[in-house]
Amino acid sequence: MTTATSTIAQPRLRLRTPDDILAGTPYLFGFHPSDSLVALGVRGRQLRFHMRDDLPDPGEDLDLLAESYAAMFQRQPVDHAVLIGYGPPGRVEPILHATSAAMRRRGVAVREMLWAHDGRYRSLICDSAACCPAEGMPYDVTASAVAATATLIGMVALPDRAALVHTLAAPTGAALDAAERAARHAQARLAGSDGAPADGVAALDAALRRTRAGDRLSDEEVAWVAFLVHSLPLRDEAWMRIDRDGEPGLELHERLWSDVVRRCVPAFAAPAAMLVAYAAWRSGNGVRARIALDRALDADPAYRAAKLMGEVLDRGLSPESLPPLVRPVRRPAPARRRVARRRKR
Repeated sequence: MTTATSTIAQPRLRLRTPDDILAGTPYLFGFHPSDSLVALGVRGRQLRFHMRDDLPDPGEDLDLLAESYAAMFQRQPVDHAVLIGYGPPGRVEPILHATSAAMRRRGVAVREMLWAHDGRYRSLICDSAACCPAEGMPYDVTASAVAATATLIGMVALPDRAALVHTLAAPTGAALDAAERAARHAQARLAGSDGAPADGVAALDAALRRTRAGDRLSDEEVAWVAFLVHSLPLRDEAWMRIDRDGEPGLELHERLWSDVVRRCVPAFAAPAAMLVAYAAWRSGNGVRARIALDRALDADPAYRAAKLMGEVLDRGLSPESLPPLVRPVRRPAPARRRVARRRKR
């Protein structure tokens, strides 16, 4: 099973009722969950942590899984949790109850526990048949004001996780042919150079500049950057720049390296995919970080930086819990014009 975690605040989505929670959850993860256990961690009135995992297979140790989820939540800065199980009641309710019990044993309060399936939901902590009948209450995510707000502020909910995975998929067909041709050119170019770090930094600078301007890198530029970033000094420079640019630059770095991952030869995608994972995790998008990490490990199962990112995601560590590799650069404030003051005489 694949666990996806992230730590973010979503002050613009107000999730007050079960209908709101069910409407907002797909936008938090970027896709509509199915056959899933979802847990939301709240501090005060802000969402601080959320997690999704596949429902356990028959015969899996539910108590062991529940304890791992509870331990993950215990490490987060949250006051309480909301649990949601997507799927048939017989598969959902046992893991929901086991997880709720494990969280309470670790001091994490569970404020709501919802079962959702085929457009109906029911609260498992409500005893009233009037508002929580056994067959569930109907809900429509698309008709919710929460979904409209999420769309308005640019959040997306793809049909399923597979669709989200596809956004970082390797090239195929003609795109793969173009990537392989560009890779051969890059290899020949690399063989004819001394691989000086300055060359790599210049290529990184150019790629970031082009991406910031909204330009699309050529196939040759993608291949060249993908090859150069295998150099540990340049990989570390790209990694540190994600932190150095701070929150305003996360989207830029994730956009650049996502483009490289989608368009380079799959076997050479590990460093770029790891950088996508790191930028996504820093921005609070643990789901995308996990997908990017899988791409990195598919390309190179022994890639040490990807294994390190895996530890971070598996432990559910928040970006706030780990200091940046370098301190973000403080941008100078705009200069103020000095206004001459006349002395009163």
